[in-house]
Amino acid sequence: MKLIHCGDIHLDSRMESNLSGEKARERNAEICATFTRMIRYGQDHGVKAVLITGDLFDTARASVQTVQFVLDRIRDAQDMDFLYLRGNHDEADSFEGMELPQNFKTFNNRWISYRYGDVVISGVEPENWEDFYDGLELNPKETNIVMLHGQTATQTGEELICLPKLRGKHIRYLALGHIHSYQQEKLDLEGQWCYCGCLEGRGFDELGQKGFVLLDAENGWIKSEFVPFASRTLEEVAVDITGLATVTQILSAMEQAGSGIHSSSLVKFTFTGTHTLDTQLDLPFLRKMLESRYYFVKIKDESRLDIAKEDYEHDISLKGEFIRMVLASNKTEEEKERIIRFGIQALMGQEVEA
Repeated sequence: MKLIHCGDIHLDSRMESNLSGEKARERNAEICATFTRMIRYGQDHGVKAVLITGDLFDTARASVQTVQFVLDRIRDAQDMDFLYLRGNHDEADSFEGMELPQNFKTFNNRWISYRYGDVVISGVEPENWEDFYDGLELNPKETNIVMLHGQTATQTGEELICLPKLRGKHIRYLALGHIHSYQQEKLDLEGQWCYCGCLEGRGFDELGQKGFVLLDAENGWIKSEFVPFASRTLEEVAVDITGLATVTQILSAMEQAGSGIHSSSLVKFTFTGTHTLDTQLDLPFLRKMLESRYYFVKIKDESRLDIAKEDYEHDISLKGEFIRMVLASNKTEEEKERIIRFGIQALMGQEVEA
């Protein structure tokens, strides 16, 4: 029997810390489209049930349109069940006043199990994170899957999943949600625990391939395979600008560093190394030059300013006076560098970017 383990979809995320309002709305629509594609994948591959391990929505601000869209897609896939376990971002009243599809199964604060032949899928949304483990009793002769949402740990605590308390309970597969990257390790001699990661990356803390886990339960054992499925990936590229003086040289280095990245990606270029006051660090210009290459481009300058105090001791220009004043201040070295960088950009008439 085949199953899909997915989670942390975060429908209706704001995503406006990086993207414009228009692009954020577009990305939210793309995440809905990826959710739909995953359902079709499940139907095409004979999947019996989809296990959603929390954070289907981002917050209580999920629109009625999005919630209804999800329920309609689930209702249309009558050949599959959807087992939905709420995460820390999901609200209990997300579906208030809506008719739920018959193939949409939920959990609560007490252990609930759903049976598919010899496969038993159990889950709980704990109110008491200290002792919910005691209520889990599984038959060793059955193929047991457990769904939980939280952070793996070796101790108990709020939103912590204490792995030692789950060992020896005859769990073949512990389906987890909360961590947005794919991770899988042994739980004990009988089973494994797995974070499926998120379905689509939303920010630059969610880099690389995203997707879901395809499970195949057969003869008491479970095989699992991560399936990359996102319509776009987020990538971060380091570019050492030491010794580069002009925007042409910097742009060339960026193009070379990002040459293997697909044009559909969201890319963050991070400048490293050192630069001087004469280095043409025109970030808006550089970003504009690369906008047509990728879906989205962000540039973060983490290079260090290489400046010698003695070079400006006798400079009578406004720039020299400004630099001497900043260097003589009691600011930290990092603050001095930042003030000088932005001040010189302003003096040269460049757009200042924090």
